[in-house]
Amino acid sequence: MPLRSTRHGRRLLLLAGSILALALLGPFGTFREMGFLPRLAYWGGLIATGWTMFELVVLVARRVLPNLERTWPLMLAAAFLTVGVLQTLAVALLENMLRGQDYFTPAGLAELFGYVLVVTTLVSALPVWLELREHGIVGHRPPAPPASPIDGEPATPRPAPFLDRIPPRLGRDLLALEMEDHYVRVHTALGSDLILMRMRDAVAELAGIDGRQVHRSYWVAASAVTAVERKPDGKLSLRLTNGLLVPVSRTHAPSVRAAGWVEKAVS
Repeated sequence: MPLRSTRHGRRLLLLAGSILALALLGPFGTFREMGFLPRLAYWGGLIATGWTMFELVVLVARRVLPNLERTWPLMLAAAFLTVGVLQTLAVALLENMLRGQDYFTPAGLAELFGYVLVVTTLVSALPVWLELREHGIVGHRPPAPPASPIDGEPATPRPAPFLDRIPPRLGRDLLALEMEDHYVRVHTALGSDLILMRMRDAVAELAGIDGRQVHRSYWVAASAVTAVERKPDGKLSLRLTNGLLVPVSRTHAPSVRAAGWVEKAVS
């Protein structure tokens, strides 16, 4: 099953569990005033609406905020506050329609805003944390600084820092990097996943690994190249050990030839 499908499936499962829990518990008076099915519809509609708002706000924030690897706390804070305000207005309207509650006063909206933030935090905390962890933003240790030489001994070279960002389940047999919007898709012999960072920052952290950038959207490890294919227009493509076909831009073609990769095989 593709990693992205697995991630979406797990997210839907967590949201469904949250909706069921809220329907069973019936917080904020819904247990007393509604039956189970109306509560299920009530909380299901609110959670689905809130999560859709959250996804849209995050999508916009990813395109607006620079250097998301460092600004993700600001992105999440902006998303929570924006969704909180919009969801507060939606809940106030729904409460007025269903239960005749009038929250359209400064005090009422402030009270409702607090409730909305509590529910939003409880429902989204685990999915958001898992998402950040999978993309290597939280939960990974930063690379240790190189040890200073002692008594003139040469310092032991340390592995490329980027390798510490790769999810452990993918191993460290790095094949290629592929740029996807604000993400970098890392390809290894065991599969692929997305990491939230810029391509140029990822390439900078790969110093010491035998490989090179072959396109503005691709970096390839030398050991991953099994064949070089030439198109009728003369452009080159690299066939990797995992079957991925990577284009070589005209800008980077001279460095690929200079590295001797073209001599491996040209078809």
